[in-house]
Amino acid sequence: MRAFAAIFYKEVLHILRDSRSLAAALVLPLLQLVLFGFAIEIDVRNVELAVVDYDRTAASRELVSELAADGSVRVVARPASEDALEALLDAGDVRIGLVVPSGYGRLIHSGEAAPVQLLVDGSDASFAGLALGHVGGSLQHDVVGQIRDVVRVAGGGDVLPGLHVRTRVLFNEDLDGTWYIIPGLIAVIIAMLAAMLTSQCIAREYEQDTIEQILVSPVSGLALMLGKLLPYVGVGLLQVLSVTLAARFVFGVPIRGDLALLGVATLLYLVGAMALGLVLSAVLKSQQVALQLSMVATMLPSLLLSGFVFPISNMHPVLQAISTIIPARYYIAITRGLFLKGTGIDVLWPQLVAMSIFAVVMLIVATSRFRRSLS
Repeated sequence: MRAFAAIFYKEVLHILRDSRSLAAALVLPLLQLVLFGFAIEIDVRNVELAVVDYDRTAASRELVSELAADGSVRVVARPASEDALEALLDAGDVRIGLVVPSGYGRLIHSGEAAPVQLLVDGSDASFAGLALGHVGGSLQHDVVGQIRDVVRVAGGGDVLPGLHVRTRVLFNEDLDGTWYIIPGLIAVIIAMLAAMLTSQCIAREYEQDTIEQILVSPVSGLALMLGKLLPYVGVGLLQVLSVTLAARFVFGVPIRGDLALLGVATLLYLVGAMALGLVLSAVLKSQQVALQLSMVATMLPSLLLSGFVFPISNMHPVLQAISTIIPARYYIAITRGLFLKGTGIDVLWPQLVAMSIFAVVMLIVATSRFRRSLS
């Protein structure tokens, strides 16, 4: 315990004396969250639409007006023909086109099916799918509404025959993509910064030639690792607190779960990520190389293999297997569950166990890699 306390005190003094690095460590995650939180947008907004209206009736004009009523769709061009519309799509001036056929108004007022055509630029498959679903759904809703205004089914009021789906959205009632992105973004940012904080601890001792003093002192590998780790865990907890407050008050993301459970999960996550940084520091013995590799080893897997952007179930089986050793996968599941659903430990305990195993394994590896010699 004396050896641990000495190392712990030494690291605390190092953190406090380097006030600029401490300030950067506390401000950087907040800046990253705000920057990426506003930059990453998965909702369908500002869709540029071109309309070819062959019908030119009150019904067709009402259809286009209702389609753009919520502000997510903007009519930016009204070409005279489909050839002109395709030219706009080819040039990238619009992303989606609507063709209203001649006779649309007559079909609507007679209660018959009134088909319209959507042309979507599919070069960006992700956007095309979202835009097609949003605009197509809005069109169907608007057309059915127009038909309902002129057709009355006997005994059914304004209910049209056929299958009717009533949708109830749970947890994210407004389908706000920011609520989904921010909890995952916290996991990605903290994983990267936590590993970077500790990636220089052991390497710094080698570069400053102070490792010999530690090697000849009665300090075990575990005491050394814990003494260097825990002060940075405190810094990491302050980072998480700042980005959590920003998520709540800047982006309006609710926190519906148990804060104590979030704290325990965060502690396990930080210990695992920072222990990984210690492993890299002990192995590489170079601050610059360890810093660069810690960024690559945490940021890319956390972005690509954690379920933050791409669903894990859609990945290749090999990548799905690799994702099981990515701690961000489990922390993202916990943050999204606690923030949006209010999920409890009865559901999240497998993620807690997985992060605990990762943290313990990383501590064991970091300790075993430390040798009481200069070789």
